[in-house]
Amino acid sequence: MKKIIQKTLILAALMIAVVFLVSYIIIGTTEEIMLVFELFVLAFATSIIQYFTEKLACEYRLVNVVCEYLAISIFVLLYGYFVNWFMKSNWWAAFLYVAIVYIPAYFLDIAIVKKDIDFINKKLEEKRKSENENK
Repeated sequence: MKKIIQKTLILAALMIAVVFLVSYIIIGTTEEIMLVFELFVLAFATSIIQYFTEKLACEYRLVNVVCEYLAISIFVLLYGYFVNWFMKSNWWAAFLYVAIVYIPAYFLDIAIVKKDIDFINKKLEEKRKSENENK
């Protein structure tokens, strides 16, 4: 199921990118096209931030999650300020938007990891049983 979801999301992202790229070539720059490209750049940068925060992880999971959330939120705030998503008066919205996306994604990641762990444990148990039967 994980692979299906992953392939679906990748395919959807490619479809959106192609549609907006063709629209950009035919129509030119519109606010919608720029927003989609800005979101793709943001998603790419967020993935890089997550990669590096995972490399710098400490032993406490909660500290890692909070550090990652703050790093991504600050980046979204700065990025959003430069592409005119946020004004000085609503800077707090960056933290809200990140939380709205981050919290469900975090729990989805936990569910996927748990499912993977259960699958691995099941395979290990099957292997142990088969080894015990062969003795």
